[in-house]
Amino acid sequence: MSDNPAASEGELTARRIRADVEQVLGEPAGALGEHDDLLDRGMDSIRLMSLVESWRKAGVETDFITLAEEPSVAAWTRLLLDD
Repeated sequence: MSDNPAASEGELTARRIRADVEQVLGEPAGALGEHDDLLDRGMDSIRLMSLVESWRKAGVETDFITLAEEPSVAAWTRLLLDD
């Protein structure tokens, strides 16, 4: 079993989005602000594609471009969880 939340499948929640992002960026829990620009915090295309694939496995329809246009935890939570 992996310690990486991004590697686990299951329901996508706001908590999981934050944990997945912190994990791929190597940040401790709670280190990211809701509106921090994730590109400035080290998010790159490879990390973002890893998140997209993980979240697709959780049943969420999203893509790289949509997330790259608004790179913050707050925006991604809104985009991924709002119906």
